[in-house]
Amino acid sequence: MIDPEETAVELASRSADLALCLDFDGTLAPIVDDPDQARPLPGVVDLLGALADRFAAVALVSGRPAAYLAEHAPAPGVRYLGMYGLEEIRDGRVWVDPRLAAGGPAVHAAHEDLRADPAVQDSGAYLEDKAYAVAVHTRRIADPTGWAAPIGRAAREIAARHGLEVVPGKLVWELRPAVASDKGDAVRRVVRDSGARAVVVAGDDLGDLAAFTAASRIDADGLRIAVRSPEAPPDLLAAADLIVDGPTGLRQFLERLLR
Repeated sequence: MIDPEETAVELASRSADLALCLDFDGTLAPIVDDPDQARPLPGVVDLLGALADRFAAVALVSGRPAAYLAEHAPAPGVRYLGMYGLEEIRDGRVWVDPRLAAGGPAVHAAHEDLRADPAVQDSGAYLEDKAYAVAVHTRRIADPTGWAAPIGRAAREIAARHGLEVVPGKLVWELRPAVASDKGDAVRRVVRDSGARAVVVAGDDLGDLAAFTAASRIDADGLRIAVRSPEAPPDLLAAADLIVDGPTGLRQFLERLLR
């Protein structure tokens, strides 16, 4: 594994050619039982603004809606790509990929079916309305492991019924329109638009693997950072160039980039 101090010095030396693409939940913000209460660690928002002044691009790339990211991590110069890049804040407004918008009615119908599903009701799972996706969270229920199979089965059945796909994560199943897009596409867009020659990506869940793959293909000198937690997927840790301990560890690395 590489040395974080030496790596930060080297990356900072070519900041004008480097893009930073960062996940939100579990990466900049600690995981919490109620997804609506997720907030970046203290000092992170100021860090993002300072990094945006120095690096070719700083972008939050998340499964969250873009408006949520912009509201809770507002920093000048930072790009906000939500819904795995299918939403973005542009000129102060939320741009939505037309393919995603077309799936809105199906998502609404799936949300209603999930609300009425016995597994969701009996478990007390939390439904997160993302407008163009709906997520089923089991983090705050009494027995998330015991309910994983029936809730996962319900998510897949309801998604198939409405022509949606299921994107699994840590104690969450997200139902969204089956649009061929992932975090890797978002990372490539940020790099292309900024003219960066390399990219640093950081994340903590399975959805970040696509961003890791994009980073390795864009430039061999890019950096893939896995944010470790007790729930971190082994595949993500195995694919990382650098592993940090939780959002606090990532904040420390970002601080190094500004020294």
